Amino acid sequence: MSKIETYRGLVMAQETDSNEHMNVQFYTTKYDMASGQLMAALGQDFQTMKAQNKGFAYVQMNIRYMKEVLEDDPIHIETKVLGVGNKVVTIQHEMIHSITKKVHSDAIAKWVVFDTKIRKAIQLEEEVKKQLESMIDLPTP
Repeated sequence: MSKIETYRGLVMAQETDSNEHMNVQFYTTKYDMASGQLMAALGQDFQTMKAQNKGFAYVQMNIRYMKEVLEDDPIHIETKVLGVGNKVVTIQHEMIHSITKKVHSDAIAKWVVFDTKIRKAIQLEEEVKKQLESMIDLPTP
């Protein structure tokens, strides 16, 4: 499996700034929503995780802005898994204009699942790890 769609929507007026493009805080918000949808696709909803004293947190995110995103632009995010360790997952989000199909921004993010009581990263469950690994595009030999 390669990329999956993890977000779709329009840029709202309240998400733009004085330059009339989407403010940086909303890129992060939309990428966060996309990560939540990726977790949901794996059967890991936040309510269940919370009941199990687990949380989900970014430990790094690098965002590139290639083209402005303006009010009312229809956008979607496609996400792919780049790597899976015992505790850290690396993903790439691409924010794409839904009509022109041009990539306007992308983000490389690393996240962990953590124990909400002791506030430390924990190992990924084996089933979740396998699901994530199955989403990595392997190079053709």
